[in-house]
Parts: sequence; C-alpha cells; structure tokens
Amino acid sequence: MAARACVLLAYAVGLGGVAAGTWMLREGDLALAIVLWLVTFAVGAALMGISLLIRALSGILAQLTRLQSDVGVLSEDRARTAGGPAPGGRDPWLRH
Repeated sequence: MAARACVLLAYAVGLGGVAAGTWMLREGDLALAIVLWLVTFAVGAALMGISLLIRALSGILAQLTRLQSDVGVLSEDRARTAGGPAPGGRDPWLRH
C-alpha cells in the first residue's frame, strides 16, 4: 500500500513539475523551467526508489515469516515424533 502511494506521488509530482515548467517556459523564464524539471525528476526518482525499497522489504519480511512458520512446524513435528531430547542430552533445536 505504501509502495503504491509512493508511485502515485511520483506521478503526481512529475505531472505537476511538467506543468509548472511548461508554464514558466511560456512566461519566458527558461532557466527556472529547467530547474523545475530537474527538481521534479529528482523528487520523482527518489519516490520511485523508496517504492522499490518498500516492496523489497515487504517481500523479505514475507519470506522470513514463512520461514519462521516452517521452522515452528518442523520443531513441533520433531518433538512429537522423537519424544524430545535424549535424557541428559542437549536439544540442538532449543535456544542456548
């Protein structure tokens, strides 16, 4: 959701920057129009980069959650089938 919001903001900033730059160009201020276009491009690129990072982090978190669930199921299955650690032994699956 946040990634889509960043993309939407990037497009809105781009559209606003192009419109403002074009308006400045029509007024005869070429330097300000170019500055507006460059700033618009930089802000849009930054927002797209943030969107990419958010998507990457959410994918990593989803994989970690799935892995944690799988490890929990495997350790419960091991404890149920093996009957726990050997007497006097140390279970390598438990935290130290």
